Amino acid sequence: MTEHRHHPTVEILERQVQGLTTLLTLQEETRQAESQAQLAFIMVNGTLRLTFYAQAVLWHWSPTGKVIVAAVSGAPRFDTNAPQIVWYRRAITHQRKVQGFDRIQDLALSQLPEELSREGKTWIHAHGLWLPLNHPRTGRNLGGLWLTRDRQWDEGEKILLEHLLQGYSASMALWSAGGSIWLSLLKGLRRGGWAMMMLMALMATFFIQVRQSALAPARVAAIQPTMVTSPMDGMVSQFYVAPHATVTTGDLLFSLDDTELKSRHQLAVEELALAQTQLRKVGQLAFSDKERMAEIASQKSLVREATAKVEYATALLERSRVRATTAGVAVFSDPYAWLGRPVRLGERVLEIAAPDRVEVAIDLPVAEAMPFVVGAEVLFYLDVDPLQPLVGHLYFAAYDAVPAADGKLVYLLKAELAPGTKTPRLGLKGTAKVYGDEVTLFHALFHRPLASLRRLVIL
Repeated sequence: MTEHRHHPTVEILERQVQGLTTLLTLQEETRQAESQAQLAFIMVNGTLRLTFYAQAVLWHWSPTGKVIVAAVSGAPRFDTNAPQIVWYRRAITHQRKVQGFDRIQDLALSQLPEELSREGKTWIHAHGLWLPLNHPRTGRNLGGLWLTRDRQWDEGEKILLEHLLQGYSASMALWSAGGSIWLSLLKGLRRGGWAMMMLMALMATFFIQVRQSALAPARVAAIQPTMVTSPMDGMVSQFYVAPHATVTTGDLLFSLDDTELKSRHQLAVEELALAQTQLRKVGQLAFSDKERMAEIASQKSLVREATAKVEYATALLERSRVRATTAGVAVFSDPYAWLGRPVRLGERVLEIAAPDRVEVAIDLPVAEAMPFVVGAEVLFYLDVDPLQPLVGHLYFAAYDAVPAADGKLVYLLKAELAPGTKTPRLGLKGTAKVYGDEVTLFHALFHRPLASLRRLVIL
């Protein structure tokens, strides 16, 4: 009897070759990563080409030993104070105390403490895989990957990921070693006799007084423009002026859809005609029948009521056609973005501004905030002419931050242009440089890094 030997099918061999090819490709991509951000992106998103998972989180240690969530799969940007990210930091901090922290292991949601497990049901899937990133020479833990999905992990996947982690760890160790260059430089300086003199000179320069300043996006805005709002609930049907067109008092600006209003007006007119016909009929009958005289007063009342309805419907039709109440420039966005768009009573559609009365509106990010003094100098660099800044002076600074168009919190500042300055066109954008009080050079250079460090330490 001939012995039958079982060989792997072609499909199985192809999958194995594909898995090994993907493994080698990912390791090569991590070695060629040009930044830590690119390396983190490959780790949380590229690993999906090797094995399936629902979510991946990459974390590492801060200089103070705190957990930093560096990347989340499918999320190029995320809020470090979001509830899900805070939960991940707590869970990773707890897992650090567990035996076998620096080894690959299954980490199901049920293995976490009851409180973390209960909260984690909202954020992650039931079955997780803990993938620590350890330094290839010293074995020191650099961080790790946490993959989660709804089904368990098999041994084949763990073996592939273990080999992949070796490449990830080596690449992460190279980027983590950047700070050692500065340490070596400081040690070399200490061996020289002039190091102390250079250090003292450097410290002395930190006390030089400089003017504090902040850069922020800005635009040319109108001073006290006239708001043109929707006179009723409806839908914009047509614009009669173009953006930034000059208008005079009484010019037709836009109209709302009047289909329903015309129907109501037609019904009111027909109702008036019917009431007038009934009044004439009753008047004619009253000549032969004295009892009909009493109906004339009621029919006149119906005619007056119908007349009022016609006048009201006519007024609504006229109100649907919005006209300019003052002369100036019509300031609004693309008219095609408004056509067919529902509007509510009082909703702003456009502004009418005087083109010769403009100011500089500045959206200062919260992170750039500093004490401002009314009258402080402002330089406005227009994008269309960045080499010729316009000079102005700050006259308004908001106390409360408001969300900007991109969702970031900003403080609104306003500056008036200096007398004799050529008036720029409304709507032009640029960058404003706002000057503050004099501070030391150390404060000017390091107040933002120190603020970031303070937030990091608090976290």
